[in-house]
Formats: sequence, structure tokens, C-alpha cells
Amino acid sequence: MNKGGPVRTILKCFLFALLMVLSSIGGMLTVMFVDISPIVFIFVIAFALLALLYFLLRKLLVPSVIRMNAVITGISVLVVTILFIASKGNTEGRLFHDTLPFLYMFIAPGFFLIQLYEEGTAVLALMTPLYALHALLLSILFQKRFAVFKKLLPIVAASLFLVLAGISLGFYLNRPAKRYAGHGFKYMRGYSSTDFSDYMVYSDPSKLVSLDHPASFTIEGAENMPEMDGAEACYPVYAAAAKAVYKDIDRIEKQVLHDRTDISSNGRIVRFTNTIEGFNQLIYPDNGSYRVDLFFGARPSKSQLESAKEEGVDLVITPIGREAFVFFVEPDNPVTNLTSDQIRRIYSGEITNWSEVGGKDQKILAFQRPENSGSQTMMQYFMGDTPLKKPQTYEYVGPMGGVVEQVAQYANERGAFGYSFRYFVEDLMQENHVRVISVDGVQPTIESIKDGSYPLTTALCLITRKDDPNPNVQKMIDFMLSSDGQEIVEKTGYAGVGE
Repeated sequence: MNKGGPVRTILKCFLFALLMVLSSIGGMLTVMFVDISPIVFIFVIAFALLALLYFLLRKLLVPSVIRMNAVITGISVLVVTILFIASKGNTEGRLFHDTLPFLYMFIAPGFFLIQLYEEGTAVLALMTPLYALHALLLSILFQKRFAVFKKLLPIVAASLFLVLAGISLGFYLNRPAKRYAGHGFKYMRGYSSTDFSDYMVYSDPSKLVSLDHPASFTIEGAENMPEMDGAEACYPVYAAAAKAVYKDIDRIEKQVLHDRTDISSNGRIVRFTNTIEGFNQLIYPDNGSYRVDLFFGARPSKSQLESAKEEGVDLVITPIGREAFVFFVEPDNPVTNLTSDQIRRIYSGEITNWSEVGGKDQKILAFQRPENSGSQTMMQYFMGDTPLKKPQTYEYVGPMGGVVEQVAQYANERGAFGYSFRYFVEDLMQENHVRVISVDGVQPTIESIKDGSYPLTTALCLITRKDDPNPNVQKMIDFMLSSDGQEIVEKTGYAGVGE
């Protein structure tokens, strides 16, 4: 027992616990308001804050209190490492989500505050090894007399915790929610995985294609311009069409960007969300903050068509171009061609190893895409009556705090196999380190799309409502089918509809 009695020791223990809380809150406030990297916070800010508080209160903290914290955090880091290994680093999954609140009761205020940060749970988990290391190293500094074995024990323990922290960090950096999340959506207010900053209607310089003459007709006045939305890969097409036809659209959208009247939108008239969101706004215009008059994308899925029918919405689906649905593998995969039947057997689960189709003795990791996305809809049409096997999924904590299952998207892993549209893969270069294979002996190119030799072509569609009151909707359909519209489609990188 320390001098001063048990009451004083308990007060010092409480003070030490308060120290942990202050460090957690102070560190998180730094991350949240200074916009600093979580990794910098873990290895720099947290250390500095905790070390400073230790130094200022060094006369009040006795070695027994520091050792007590070392034991507590030491147990925590062991538990966290076990959690990392058991969950394969998936800090967003159910195991971490349900366990961490109990594990971190001793720094509860910091835990609740940390939830305000998007990677809070993961950052908090990675803080634990650092706390353990702090406590053990500082116990050496504050205790005056040590036998040799007493000096070595904390160093060995600290080294062990550092190794465990490295294991945890390795699992975290390669966690399913990062590995299988696809491209991420960092652009256009969180809707796009592609940097379209050079494709906006007001971009200067601009990568949008243009006509070498005035368009066959123009629309004046923002109130008369049909509102556009669509699939990510279609944005360069309809943005170019809008710039050609909508008078002063660059000035109008630039003013919207300046005013920031709607922080959830990336455009007032020419915007991009994605296939699912954009199509929903076409069908349910009263459920959102905006409406869609012209939707650009692949043909709708069966469930989307059923939703339109249930709402009493008559759709007008107008093909304006043609595109190839493509499959890709790792660059070093020796398989260069698959038949349509082989692909169906792979995605139904009948073929599971590349050796069965002329490749290496390696498991096939056949990735899919989210339901109702353009590529997943095309895949379902391609499969026909052959059922798709259950897709690989991963868990993550949703915006309302619940654990949600998400379809695992393509990752560059050994044996990986995926699909998308040719323009998205080759022109926008959104799949890195992949090689597109031929199907039924035909490579997907503009030429093979035009002459019909590539077996998996699909229409690039302009989808509208039959009851849309804006008379310019039909005029835009006519424009996209005209020579001017087709020139824009082809210059962008698609095959024209009339070829």
C-alpha cells in the first residue's frame, strides 16, 4: 500500500482514469477540427497529449498506478488483437461493433465522442496498443529503482505489445471493408468513383467532347431545361450533350456551385448520382429534393421495371448508343478467352477453379456488383434462367449504427474475376491492373461492337417518363438520335446506335 492510505491511492487511480479520458477527448477533437490523418493522431498526437499529461502530473502518479494501467491496457491489446485476427481486420463488422463498447468502458466519454468520426471504432481500437506502450515505457521512467529483471520485463512486454499492434494494424489496413469496397465515392459529393472535375459543364479546360459547329437546336432558360442524371460511365455523354444544347449551362451550374444552395447535389440541372439513385428519382420525383427528366444508363433491371409499373409510370426507353459488357482477370492470369457457357457456369458456382477452363490450379474469386447497378442488371440478363450464386459480402457499420451486409466488389486478389462495361474499364480506366478477356473468341472493341461480332453488347439508353410535361424532353430524345447527338456519343467512346 502506498503512503497516504488507500483513499489517496484510489484518488490517484481515479485521476489516472481521468487522464485517459482527457487524452481520448483531446485527441479526437484535434482529429475532427484540425483535419489531421488518424494515423498521425495515433502515433503523434495521442502520444504527445498523454506524455504531456503524465509529465505535468508525474509527482501525483505512483508506479503502482502506472502498472495498474499497464495491466488494464495490456489485457485490452490482447483482446483487440484476437478480435482483429478473428474478424480478419474488419473493424466495421458485427464482432467489433458488438464487443468494443464493453471493452472500452474505462474510457467511455472518449468512446462515445469517437463515434462522431467516420473511422472512430477503428481508430479507437488502434489506440489501445499505444496506450499500453505508453504505460509500460513511462513506468520505467518514473520508478527510481529497478533490478535488472524488472527493467527487462517492461521492455519485453512493450516489444510484445508493439508486435501485436503491428499485427492488428496489418489486419486493419487489409480489412474487408477497405479491400472489397470498390473504388470508393470521393467525387461529386460522394457519388462518383471517377474524378470528373475536367468533365463538368463549366470545366476549363474541359475533357468533354464538342461539336465543331452549333447544335441543331438550343434550349434557353434554366426552367426549360430537362434535368439530367444517370450512370457514372454515362456522365461524359450527357454532360457534353447539355453543354452543346443548354444555353449558358456552364454559367448556371457554376453559379449553383458558388451559392451552395444544395449541399447534397453536385449540379442543379446536370448532375450525377448513380444508376440506383438517379433511376429512383425518375420514378419517385416527390420523394427527393430534385426530379429527373432524362436518365442515361443501361436498360433497367426487372425489379426497377416492376417498381415503375407499380407506381403507374410509363417509361420511354430510347437506345442512343451501344456498349460492350466485358469480363476481366488479373494481368498474369493465363486465361485469355472464355465461352459464354463457361462464364455462366462460373457465376452459378459450377466451375470453381481456373484449371477447369485452361488456367492455373487456383480458386476462382468471382466478384459481383450491387443489386440494381447497371453492370449487375446486365449480368442478370446475361445469366438468363441460370441463377447467380450468392455473392461474397462483407459487413460494415451503417449510417444509423446498425451492421449492414454489402456485396464485395472486385479486388486485385489471386484468382479474381470481375465484370463491368468497356468504357468504364478502358476509357475511364477505373479498373487498375486488370486484363479484359475475349468472350466466345471475340475481343470487345468499338469495331466488334459496331459489326455485332462481340456477343455481349448492350444499349446505352435514354430513359424518360411518358407523362413528363416538359416539351423539351422529346426534343432531347430527337437530338440524341440526330447526327449531332450521335457524333457526341461516338466521340465520347461509345458505338453509335445506327451502326
